[in-house]
Amino acid sequence: MKLRHKKWILYPVSALAVLFLVLLTVGIVYRESLRPEISVCLDAGHGGEDCGATYGDRLEKDDNLRLTLLVRDELEANGIKVYLTREDDTYLTLAERCQIANRKHCTLFVALHRNSSDSGGSGVEMWVKNTPSDTEWALAENMLSALEDAGISKARGVKSGYAKNADGNYYVNAHTNMPSCLAEIGFITSDGDNALFDENLDAYATAIAKGIVETLGSMTEE
Repeated sequence: MKLRHKKWILYPVSALAVLFLVLLTVGIVYRESLRPEISVCLDAGHGGEDCGATYGDRLEKDDNLRLTLLVRDELEANGIKVYLTREDDTYLTLAERCQIANRKHCTLFVALHRNSSDSGGSGVEMWVKNTPSDTEWALAENMLSALEDAGISKARGVKSGYAKNADGNYYVNAHTNMPSCLAEIGFITSDGDNALFDENLDAYATAIAKGIVETLGSMTEE
């Protein structure tokens, strides 16, 4: 009788233990499902009827897309989810580009462009908001530092605001809900920058992705 009594007691104890483990597992799964997805929105500047800057037969929109697709591949190889504002020669308004990133709740937004000048400018520069967050400044610095090792003509630094108005902002920096950066990857009006762009395109993509991954790593540690 005592042995049967002990077995009878063990049944509810075992059931409670199983129930506890099930609830614990469900809680962990639910908590993970609430954790925001780590993702990056890459914006290949211009497109379609908007060619961007031009230099002879060279169109900025084409260079931007070539580079953006390679950066996407590098990020995906590192396990990062990537959303593109465009993956072909499509025209999008600036508002539409920001809406894509905002709807997807992306972790970072990076717009890729080529620069232009009538006075012989060259080199790579990064643009962030006129009141940038620490993450935005780090993102710009990380990408620029990696690009210095990838064969650019020179680093022109991280700049805040807007080229023609220090108190303004580039639209995509001002209207995205996540840390953002607009990168000017050399001057399309510079033969030297164009030669380096074509020669080191893969290295540029790897460097940009490296800077993004480094920034994401710092964000997850906070």
